[in-house]
Amino acid sequence: MRLVVDAVGVRPGSAAIVIGNVLAGWRVLAPADQIVVLVDGAPQFAVPEGVQVQSLAGASAAPLVRLWAQSIGVRRAARAHRADALISAVTAGAFLGANCPRGAIVYDLRHELRPTQFSAKRRVGRRVLYGWTFWRADALFCISERTRNDLVGRHPRTRGKALATPLGADHASGWHSSEAPGRPYVLAFGHFAHKNVDGVLRAWQAYIGERTDIALRVCGLGRAARPAAEQVVAELGLTASVELLPWLSDEEFESNFAGAALVLFPSDFEGFGLPAIEAMLLGIPVVVSDDPALLEVTDGRAVVVTDDGPQTLAGAIDRALNLTEDEIAAAAEHARTFTWERTAGQMRDALRAGAIS
Repeated sequence: MRLVVDAVGVRPGSAAIVIGNVLAGWRVLAPADQIVVLVDGAPQFAVPEGVQVQSLAGASAAPLVRLWAQSIGVRRAARAHRADALISAVTAGAFLGANCPRGAIVYDLRHELRPTQFSAKRRVGRRVLYGWTFWRADALFCISERTRNDLVGRHPRTRGKALATPLGADHASGWHSSEAPGRPYVLAFGHFAHKNVDGVLRAWQAYIGERTDIALRVCGLGRAARPAAEQVVAELGLTASVELLPWLSDEEFESNFAGAALVLFPSDFEGFGLPAIEAMLLGIPVVVSDDPALLEVTDGRAVVVTDDGPQTLAGAIDRALNLTEDEIAAAAEHARTFTWERTAGQMRDALRAGAIS
């Protein structure tokens, strides 16, 4: 099979993690397949050995120019490489697609379901570009059943080509903490508004009280979000037990993640919830909200909170830190079923069929 992957516009973050690992899983699954990845500049994700990289001229220009250059470039590349299939690594891929079966990865519909978390400009842009992809793609690879349900519920015409294609977690099996043993810590995330940083800090105050034997680390705080978090930490008297970390390099993130005693993830919206399954794979207890995607991927093996009240979340932290070895082992066994080879296989099968019937 000859596969072209449109990864133009992929930057560090969810899409980079997903497409890098899908390619790795694909190489294990079908090492004889010829894969060409199209990018704008240097790839922002790990490219497995044996995968060809091609940079598209003009694809890093202004948005409209970029979109046109990307569309022409992707179409020409698919023809030049005699592609049997095309995958768009982001939902808003090239407009023109290619003259072969085309799949696109759908991460979530948060811009429709949580519109206040997006600017008007971004909502309009997503609506137009996503809508075009929903219409033109032969296969829509939804990263969870939750995302598929959202897509089909809001865009019924996609039902025949929307496929739940869960992500893998086995990339995390090699993560290790590089820190010397010290004070244990709970890890939480502050990358975006829906990660609920304020609720996490208030719950930590309810849990920790005057203790200093365990810490809370909140990673991924950007410059805009950090001042507000610092103010809450000071107001709650948490300076001795809370560490606010910026965006971390991949190596720093993996080390901090692997060394955590607990992953605290009460997000109010997820398309999949990768940190939850990564934690379970590593034998780390996890607390999640009752978001449908998180309930789906953890499948009863995480501590679940049904509201983000400080006392509720504090109680969940305590329960999670006291899970038995058998409970943690059962969660890890469940997480091992999430492999990137499986993800790639589902995509490959759908594209080889030409479309999902």
